[in-house]
Amino acid sequence: MIVRDALPADALAVAEFQTRTWDECYAGLVPDAFLRAQRVPERLARWTETLVTGARECALAEEPGSGEVTGVVSWIPGEPHWELRSLYVAAHHRGTGLAAALLLRAVGERPAQLWVFRENLRARRFYARHGFTVVPGSDHLDAATGVPEVRMSRS
Repeated sequence: MIVRDALPADALAVAEFQTRTWDECYAGLVPDAFLRAQRVPERLARWTETLVTGARECALAEEPGSGEVTGVVSWIPGEPHWELRSLYVAAHHRGTGLAAALLLRAVGERPAQLWVFRENLRARRFYARHGFTVVPGSDHLDAATGVPEVRMSRS
C-alpha cells in the first residue's frame, strides 16, 4: 500500500471512496435519508474545498499500480491535542493494519482527539487499542446526521 499526501486533484477519488465507505459502514447506523443525500457531488464539493484551502491535512492509501484508493485520513494539527477528522478504510482492507498506518500518519503518538458515532463499536475498539478513551459526558448529536457521538481522547 502507498500512503501519500492527498492533492486537490484527488478530490473526486476521495469523494467516491468516502461515499462507498459510508454506504458500507454506516447503513443502519445513520439515517438512510442522510446516506441517500450525501452522494459524490456533495462530497466532491467539500473535499475540493478542503484540499484546495488546506482546511485539513489529508493523506490517502492506494493500491500500487492501480491507484485504487483504499483508505483516507484527515486531521487538524493543534495544541494541546491534534484533531482526527476522518479515517476510512475499504472493507476488504479492514484488519490488515492499514487503519493503524493511516492513524500513525495523521497523528503519530501525539495527544489527539476525535468524535465517533456512539454505536460504531468497531471504530471505538480500534481507537481504544491505540490509547484513546471516551471522554465522560461528551455525548452529543452529530449536527449533520442526528446520530449520537462520543468524544475520544488520547493524552
